[in-house]
Amino acid sequence: MGAAPTSTEDIGLDMFDAEAIARPHRFYALLREQAPVVWSEQARSWILTRYEDVKRVLRDHETFSSVRSEERRIGRKSGLLPEQVAPPGTPNMLGADRPDHTRLRVVLRQDFIPSRIGRWQSRIEAVCDQTVRGVAGRDSYDVVKGVAEPLPVTVIAELLGIPSELGVQFKRWSDAAIEPVAPNATDDDVRARNALITEFRDYLTDRIEERRVAPTEDLIGRLVAAEGEGELNQAEVLSAVNLLLLAGNETTTNLISNAVLALATQPEKQAQLRERPDLIDPAVEEFLRYDGSVQYTSRTVTKPVSFHGQTVAAGEAVIVVLASANRDPWVFERPDELDFERPRSPNKHIGFGDWIHICLGQFLARIETRAALRALLGEFDDFELAIPEDDIPYRPNFNLRGPRYLPIRERQV
Repeated sequence: MGAAPTSTEDIGLDMFDAEAIARPHRFYALLREQAPVVWSEQARSWILTRYEDVKRVLRDHETFSSVRSEERRIGRKSGLLPEQVAPPGTPNMLGADRPDHTRLRVVLRQDFIPSRIGRWQSRIEAVCDQTVRGVAGRDSYDVVKGVAEPLPVTVIAELLGIPSELGVQFKRWSDAAIEPVAPNATDDDVRARNALITEFRDYLTDRIEERRVAPTEDLIGRLVAAEGEGELNQAEVLSAVNLLLLAGNETTTNLISNAVLALATQPEKQAQLRERPDLIDPAVEEFLRYDGSVQYTSRTVTKPVSFHGQTVAAGEAVIVVLASANRDPWVFERPDELDFERPRSPNKHIGFGDWIHICLGQFLARIETRAALRALLGEFDDFELAIPEDDIPYRPNFNLRGPRYLPIRERQV
């Protein structure tokens, strides 16, 4: 074995490389084993890949702040820079510490508890039925465009009180807002992206203003009401609506797509779910562990701290790789195997993050993923990929990882 890598560049990890995005776990395994804390010049951050280190960071919000520095934006560092939907510095639930984080989360927390989200079960199942019924007879069916994208977009739009018919436009705006601008992007590329962000911001601002004139009971209406009561300011309302729309569809789209890809390439697991429908709940938890849609999150260190003999200075950033932690062999037996009957209960995955920043929409994502999988398993007798697995294209986003196109068909015999 050669010398341990001292940076992600030593192992050829490029966060904008299509191969790294499609197959990141070989990099994670090497880093967990040889360099559990390593510097990334590309991200200008320390990378942590072991479960115990990731949990330590996520649970210590005093030492590891969620407030991020724009100087550490991954991607373009000069020239025309990408715009954001909300004004720079506006706190949101992902990038805020207490007390701001608590204040922002409390406004929406009751809307995402299981009993409240459970009321959407029948609507979610109806959307799945509409998008999946009758597709098994086709030469191929794109899971991404067919159900994984429209399902979460429709549901979060209706929760917010926005016409779900604008799903295609939402997707264009969402891609522009979430996908990072590559270091080699031209100014024209950035201008085109910024134009979409401006459209998105203007649309959301108009919908918010409508609620100021005529109050509603949807999520936007409740955010505007919270502004009126002094709990949020105007920029925070815009930021919250933006976050709900983006996080409410992108992550679940990828979770559904990654789960279907795993089932299409592991027919024995697909057969197991058909024979044992009672396993659907633990299966969703295992998909979150095995191939969740969010690869990492980041924190800023507030005081000097040490990992495996390496000191990280105050003000430096750490990226904690959730996807790597979820395959840590010191925590999960046979971590690279998909196992719906793991002996440890509950599944200790951190696919939704952990502690105070655990995903607000986790219960909604679970319901949507279960419904989509049940619909596909019911529609198809036994589905497989319609193209070779190596030809599956991935979104150009190392963090929010999922296929851009996922065609399936009845298994050929």
